[in-house]
Amino acid sequence: MFETIGRYRIQEKLGQGAMAEVFKAYDPSIDRTLAIKVLREERCSDPEYRVRFLRESKAAGILSHANIATVYDVGEIGERPYIVMEYLEGDPLDEVMRSGEAFSLKKIVTYGIQLSKALAYAHQKGIVHRDVKPGNIVRLKNSSTIKVMDFGIARMENKDATQQTQMGEVLGTPQYMSPEQVLGQTVDARSDLFSLGVILYQLLTGQKPFDADTLGTLLFRIATESPRPIAELAPTVPPSLQRLVEKLLAKKPEKRYQSGQEVTDALIKVLKELEESEATRDLPHIIPLRVKWTVAMAVVVALAMVVSGSVIYRKQYQLMFGQLVASGSSLVKFIAVESAVPVLSEDWVSIELFVSDVVARQDFSYLQILDHRGVVRGSNVPDELGKPHRTPEGAVRLPDEEDVAVALHQVSGAKVLSFEAPVTFQNREIGRVRLGLPQAPFQRVAQSTVWMLVVLMAVTIAAAMAVTYLLGKLLARPIGVTISALGEIAEGNLDHRIGVQRNDEFGRLFLAFDRMADVLQRKGEGGGEEDSDAPAQPPTPS
Repeated sequence: MFETIGRYRIQEKLGQGAMAEVFKAYDPSIDRTLAIKVLREERCSDPEYRVRFLRESKAAGILSHANIATVYDVGEIGERPYIVMEYLEGDPLDEVMRSGEAFSLKKIVTYGIQLSKALAYAHQKGIVHRDVKPGNIVRLKNSSTIKVMDFGIARMENKDATQQTQMGEVLGTPQYMSPEQVLGQTVDARSDLFSLGVILYQLLTGQKPFDADTLGTLLFRIATESPRPIAELAPTVPPSLQRLVEKLLAKKPEKRYQSGQEVTDALIKVLKELEESEATRDLPHIIPLRVKWTVAMAVVVALAMVVSGSVIYRKQYQLMFGQLVASGSSLVKFIAVESAVPVLSEDWVSIELFVSDVVARQDFSYLQILDHRGVVRGSNVPDELGKPHRTPEGAVRLPDEEDVAVALHQVSGAKVLSFEAPVTFQNREIGRVRLGLPQAPFQRVAQSTVWMLVVLMAVTIAAAMAVTYLLGKLLARPIGVTISALGEIAEGNLDHRIGVQRNDEFGRLFLAFDRMADVLQRKGEGGGEEDSDAPAQPPTPS
C-alpha cells in the first residue's frame, strides 16, 4: 500500500475493482480529503486498459456538475496512472438497495431527475458513460443528493473514432446494458438513458427488469424480451411514471427519449404531479357538494316515502282486514241459517253431509256445528264428532260483527281468524256454528303490498339521488373552473381569463373574476388605481 501518491497522503484503501484500486487520501496543501484511483499494476502492461484508464481521467476531468464526482488531478506513480477525485462520503446505491430501504415515489423520481441532469450534462460535453449502474452512483451521507462516478469505460464522442463495440468485448455491467450494447451496434447517449430506465424500474419494483442464470440468456432477454409490466409489480406507481420508464426501456433507441434533458423534463412533470397529489391529500378532507346534496335528498325522500308508505299500508291493511272480517261474518251467518232445520230435527247425518260439502268448496281451517249442549255434531275433523267443544287457548277476542263473535288464535302454529254465530229457530238458540279462516292468504297479500312499497321507495330514492348527483356534478364544473382560474392568479398568471359567457349566476361570477383579473393586471403593469374602473373585456362565448 502506498504511503503517499504525489503530494497526497494515503489514509486507507477503500476498495478495488477489476481495473483499479481506490484509496482515501489527504491533501495537506488545501486541507481536503480526497479519493485516488490507481490503475492496478497487472493492468499497466495492457495498453488497452492503460488507454481506457487515461481516457476516464480525460473525460471526467472536463465535467463539473453537482451530480457528477469531480476530478481534481491526474498523474502517474511508478508508471501507474492515477486520478484524484472528490471523496464521496456516502453509500453506493446498490448497497442502499440491498439494505432493504424503502424508497418513496417522490424520492425515486428525485433520484431520476438528478441522474438525468448529470447524464444530460455529460452528453452535451460529448461523453457517454456506458456503465450507468447503481454501483457507480453514490448517495451522499445524510442527504438525498446522488453523484455519478467512475467513467471507467466512458468515451469521448469522436466522429473519426469507431462507433461500434466489438462483439466479443463486453463493456459495462450486463444487467444494465442496452440492447445495442449487447448486440455490438452503435452506442450513443441513448444507451445511458436505457440504463437509467433499468435503475428506475428496479427502484420502483424491487426487481431487475432483465435477469437470467447465464450471460447468454441474459443478453438474449435484454435484446428481445420486454420486462414484466410495472403495474403488475407495483400497482401504486402512477401511469405517467410507468409510461416514462417503459419509454426509456424501448428496444430501439429511436423509440426512447432522445436526450437526458427530455427525461429531466418528463420526470419534473411526474414530480409535480406527485407533489400536487400529496398537497391534495394534506388538505382537510372535504365532502363534495354533490355528495352532500345527494345524501340529503336520499334522506328526505326516504323519510317522506317511509311516512307516506306506512300510512298507506296501515289504511290498506285495515280495509283488507275489515273486508275479511265482514266476509267471514256473512259466511258463518249463512251457514247458521242453512243448518238450522237439521239441527232442530237433530238430523246429524245431514249436518255431516252439509259440512263435508261446504268444506270441499272452501279453504277453511275448521268448520264446526254444535248442538244446544255444545256437543260437536258436524266437523271437518271426524275425531271431534260427538265430543264437547273446547274453546282454544290464547284466543284474542276482537270486536263483534253483527252478532258474530270474532277472535284470533293459532291452529297448529298458523294464525286463524275465528267466527262464531248462533243457530236460531224462531229467535231461540238451538246451536252454534264455528268457522275458522286461515290468515296466510291475507298475510301474503299484505306482504306483497309491503314489497311493492319498498320497491317503489327504492326506485324513487334512486331516481332522486341520480338527478341530484348529476345536477351537483353540473354545478361542480363551473366551480372547478373558478378554482383553477384563482390558482392561475395565485401563481402570478395575471393575464389568465375565464372568458366564458353564461346566462346564470355562474356567468356573473366568471365576469366578476375577469374584471378582477383586469384590475390586477393593470396594477401589476403599473397602470395605477385610476384605471380600476375601466370596463373589462367582454368574455368570449363558449
